Amino acid sequence: MSNDTPPLRKPRRSVLQTPIGPSMAALPLWMQRTQILVTLKEQALTSKQMWAMIGASLPAELASAVQPGKWVDGVWALTASSPAVAAKLKLYAPLLLRQLQKAGWPLARIAVRVKEPTRDLGDTTPANRIPAGSPAPADVRARLRELRARHAKAGH
Repeated sequence: MSNDTPPLRKPRRSVLQTPIGPSMAALPLWMQRTQILVTLKEQALTSKQMWAMIGASLPAELASAVQPGKWVDGVWALTASSPAVAAKLKLYAPLLLRQLQKAGWPLARIAVRVKEPTRDLGDTTPANRIPAGSPAPADVRARLRELRARHAKAGH
């Protein structure tokens, strides 16, 4: 043997090669977690495929305000960006359901949900609850803040 070759080492045993021990007891839990992840991935892929199929059936402005959601046990959840979008989407739901059923998807119902607004935990006074990204003009938002502040001072 030459002086510049490293000494041979025994390869380490991996956790799965351990014949019996605590790591084997955890294996079923690991397998369950993996199955859950596989199921979630399949559900997400199915939801994405269904959305790709029906997205063109909706007006572009409506489709852009909707996100496909969970698909579990024949119920597909669609999330609308606002209550107004949800109301419009509910009108389209029977048409979308029929299209998906005709294509062979085992779908029983489409559930429409409204996305919950994100909350700023900093300042929660009524005058500052108007979102900055509101589509209302700046002068309307300012007037609304003023009215809310006046209402809060009056003790209502």
